[in-house]
Amino acid sequence: MRELYADIALNLPVDSLFTYRVPDHLADKVLPGKRVLAGFGKKVITGIIMGIKDFTPMENVKDLRAVIDDESMIPEELMTFCNWISEYYVAPIGEVMFSAIPRNINIKSESYYSLEEDYCEKLDKARFDDELNMEIITVIENNPYPGFTKRQLERKFNTKDLSKQLRQLTNEKIVRTDSYYSRPTQPKYATFVLKNFDEEKIDSIIEENKIKSSRMIEALKVFSKVNEFDLSGIKHDNRISKSSVDGLIRKGLLVTKKVRTLRDSDYSFPEAAKKIVLNEFQSSAFDRIFSASEKNEFKTLLIHGVTGSGKTEVYINVIRKILETGKTAIVLVPEISLTPQLVHRFKIVFDDQVGVIHSKLSDGEKLDTYDRIVSGKFRIVIGARSAIFAPLKKIGIIIVDEEHDTSYKQENSPRYNARDAAIYRAFLNNAVAVLGSATPSVESYYNSTTGKYELLSLPSRVNDSDLPEIKIVDLSEKQVISDDEEKKDFFDTIDRVRVKFLSKELIFEIGQRLVKKQGIIILQNRRGYHSYLECLNCGNVEMCRRCSIALTYHKFFEIMKCHYCGYSRRYTKVCTVCNSDKLIPKGAGTERVEEELKRIFPSAAIARMDSDTMTSGKIYRRVLNDFYEGKIDILAGTQMISKGLDFPNVTLVGVINADIGLLNPDFRATERTFQILTQVSGRSGRSVNKGEVIIQTNHGDFNVFADIRNHDYKKFYEKEILIREQLNYPPFSRLIVIETKSEDKALAEGKIKELFNVVSQLDALKLMQILPPHPPLFAKLKDKFRFHLLIKFSRANDASGNYMKRILKEVNEYVKREITKKVNVSVDVDAVNLM
Repeated sequence: MRELYADIALNLPVDSLFTYRVPDHLADKVLPGKRVLAGFGKKVITGIIMGIKDFTPMENVKDLRAVIDDESMIPEELMTFCNWISEYYVAPIGEVMFSAIPRNINIKSESYYSLEEDYCEKLDKARFDDELNMEIITVIENNPYPGFTKRQLERKFNTKDLSKQLRQLTNEKIVRTDSYYSRPTQPKYATFVLKNFDEEKIDSIIEENKIKSSRMIEALKVFSKVNEFDLSGIKHDNRISKSSVDGLIRKGLLVTKKVRTLRDSDYSFPEAAKKIVLNEFQSSAFDRIFSASEKNEFKTLLIHGVTGSGKTEVYINVIRKILETGKTAIVLVPEISLTPQLVHRFKIVFDDQVGVIHSKLSDGEKLDTYDRIVSGKFRIVIGARSAIFAPLKKIGIIIVDEEHDTSYKQENSPRYNARDAAIYRAFLNNAVAVLGSATPSVESYYNSTTGKYELLSLPSRVNDSDLPEIKIVDLSEKQVISDDEEKKDFFDTIDRVRVKFLSKELIFEIGQRLVKKQGIIILQNRRGYHSYLECLNCGNVEMCRRCSIALTYHKFFEIMKCHYCGYSRRYTKVCTVCNSDKLIPKGAGTERVEEELKRIFPSAAIARMDSDTMTSGKIYRRVLNDFYEGKIDILAGTQMISKGLDFPNVTLVGVINADIGLLNPDFRATERTFQILTQVSGRSGRSVNKGEVIIQTNHGDFNVFADIRNHDYKKFYEKEILIREQLNYPPFSRLIVIETKSEDKALAEGKIKELFNVVSQLDALKLMQILPPHPPLFAKLKDKFRFHLLIKFSRANDASGNYMKRILKEVNEYVKREITKKVNVSVDVDAVNLM
């Protein structure tokens, strides 16, 4: 038999495949897309077969241990898609491939450290130069089986590396290592009991089987009246005991069978089903999208529809028609916060054909969802960015809702943009890609003006309601007392409240809506109680010890916390530099906003929605349901409340501080401000009652606020695109960020300068614009110093991106060859976050 070798992708941050020999007994089982078990160092881990070959120049090739799957987990089209992501985004192929399957269904071995049986004897002779060795032994003594992994021990001792100590203990034969395979997520089964007797002969059966137990006889009579019984229901039925059932099974009078049960999250939402008749603009968009789909030709369409214009109804109607042709659909949303209401609307129409993928699902739910997609039971997949890897076959349409949202860009490896990846996957399937937004990204709108995308417009709201009136309140100016007597009296009263971050105008309008029992949304895109604490005595700002970021004060827990690395410490009320007690809080977060609103409006029902309070999907759904049903009067929160949600009773939206993010050193700062303020404004006045929006700022003279107030996306775009062109920023270039990161600041800085020289020399054709290395705004994160190198590849000179890919591949090879492991180097293609 000829030799066979398999190229395997492992879930490691390594930009290469690994070659293994295929043992003869596995030769007829190997196939691209299947998972295998492979030895890697001292461990055994799961890999994915990428290709089979009959020759390798390598020597001492390891054998594959086992083939896990009967069928390929990843179809050929999805493998091609993953290879494209790996190549374009300079991402390790293994990390990309494993993004396409549920994380915890894979098998791996883990080394556990435990004590040898005769460790006490060895301990008397051992000589340790580190007291930590004895502490490790004491810890392991208290957990004899199966012991601890290296990482668990390092966490217990709050240290980064115990390699030296564990090596010494192992050499002294005091500690031993044993490997155990992890238990992957398994399908869930229910056990059913079925009768195996003639119910009409029950008396003779009792006599023949010498059944004397009254409980067993009673159980027999119960089972004679049913065909099958869920064994888990026994504890709820006082007529039957488990021992009686076990006795009848032993006698052969009952038999058992296992049935797989599928785990599902609850996506119920109180919104009633509506019969939607598409208006003129919706019908036109529907016709253009379905017409493109019918031709089985790849096409990208951008729906620019104002908030409340009915984009979701267009999506549902198009998908219904596409499903009738035997095809499937993917619907991407930027984050889980948009999922419950959207999923509810889809399930009303498509029932159990809808599957949902997002990070908050349990491992069991992810497995069951994946299996139903593969089996074809789910023909529509809705989810956040990872849903783009759904193993659907015959994809007819991929929709990217709120396509402008930066959440589609993954900020850790593999650093892909799900919006752009969706377009490529649609291309692979000869499918239609539909991007939708009330505030399209500058890049997407530009593509619609050049003919790369087709532009579809939804210029009005579906119920003919007006867009909300937007007022810009400049807090830097003295607020003018209104001529309205009611307002004047109210303003005189409210003077006693003295809340710097709540304008009189906003407080008055909140009071008006509460009287009318209308819904109110308050946006403050910063969580916590205070943004930071500054010492009045010495000027020190309390900083994270691991990051170059101010700690945020959380009053409820009396802690100061870093929102980047998670570091926290108790609030001691004294300055850590001079011990002064003159710590002055600066800036209000959502916690402070909630507290002040409760103080001013004590009878109102107020809820806060941010990542501190929304700790589970269940809590999130409950808050949204209560707000929809009017049980909550005021919903205050971060940007998770700013987009995609439809609450007909909301007539007032207030923005506490519109300047958050506006002054960031990022060329997209103005665009993001326009988007988030327009999106949150769109939550107001979506039904019969007129909506109003009050946006508070300290920079009311900024041009962007006039465009927001006038709902004028086109004017904003025309100004923004001119700036982008002048500075050669996207969409006129591809923006690449190369980052060095190390605990040694000098080393990180030295290596970024070295890479600057390397890249400059590689650019023989002078098609790139390379900016000098610099530290980003957050120069230190999680104990590591960071430096950035920005490169702009002109799209005019490198339309295909092939020159960019060649340069970055050479950079990658140089990094592997020349850069020390003490420095982490990452490449971010089409970078979104420059901070």
